[in-house]
Amino acid sequence: MKALRKRLRPDSFESEQRKTRGSASRRIYLVMLILFGIGVIRYIWGDWFLLRSDGLVLRDQSVIEMGYLVKVVEVSVDEGQMVKEGELLLKIESMELLERIADLSNRQANLMQISAEFTLIAETAKKLLLPAQERKEQIGRIVDRINKLADKGVVSEVGYQDVLKDSFEASETLVKLQVESATLEGKRRSVDEALYRSEQALRKLEEHYNNGIIQSPTSGLVGASVPHVGNVYDAGEPLMAIYTGEAYVLAYLPNQYQFVIKPGMEVLVTGGRFKDKGVLVEMIPLSAALPQEFQNTFKPTSRNQLAKIVLLDPSKFPVNEKVTITLKIDWIDVIIDKFIN
Repeated sequence: MKALRKRLRPDSFESEQRKTRGSASRRIYLVMLILFGIGVIRYIWGDWFLLRSDGLVLRDQSVIEMGYLVKVVEVSVDEGQMVKEGELLLKIESMELLERIADLSNRQANLMQISAEFTLIAETAKKLLLPAQERKEQIGRIVDRINKLADKGVVSEVGYQDVLKDSFEASETLVKLQVESATLEGKRRSVDEALYRSEQALRKLEEHYNNGIIQSPTSGLVGASVPHVGNVYDAGEPLMAIYTGEAYVLAYLPNQYQFVIKPGMEVLVTGGRFKDKGVLVEMIPLSAALPQEFQNTFKPTSRNQLAKIVLLDPSKFPVNEKVTITLKIDWIDVIIDKFIN
């Protein structure tokens, strides 16, 4: 009987033993799987545990606009230039406003003429009042005497009627002068009030127009939009803006986070080329209206919490740059604050 001999299989050779796959690839696979899972979790529930929001770099600004159609005839500043309060910015002309000034001037001249005429007539009536009064009193005395003589029958009927007629005319003249004097005085006061309002309107209009000279209302930085000579602007359309104060960030915070956001927290502000630290200084009420720049940039579809963030270096970011706000949370403090204290 032939003894069975154990045959060597190819993979039983010591030099050809199968090699198990290295653990490094498994580790890489697991790491990638974990990172993918973290990414999904962060995408779905990240706002619960991480503060991430968009913000906009803003500064207080004074917008220059006119209440009438204007044309720019001279520009004295450039974009980004520092200006002082009262410094010349632009020269404009407005035919619309000049026509209004001319109309008010004509109206004022007419009112002055009317007032002068009323004054003349009223003064004349006043001066006629005294002789009219004296005439009425004299005729009254004559009437008294005529009445006594008439009782004795020495006065003719014709003479008596003439005296009564003169008495009536004297009374009528006096009453007319009194009424005319009072009426003219009232008219003159009305005209004087209209003249005063016209003078005030003309003065304010001329001060507002200032011969077409537009000066900076405050010291600050000229905005990026500066008009050119020949540009025409409608009433209420901004000509330019002067930025004042330090730059700050207005952040639009999500409302799903599971931690308390309060003033004093330090955040990281990241823009296109720069990073800077900032401090959250104010939580703006939800009822506050969003700034126009913020609405134009983010077009928010719902009302979230707004926060004002002061930058440690306000000169790093340009105005109106979109930035990202992040905040690292010390979860140990959060857990202690939420579950232990």
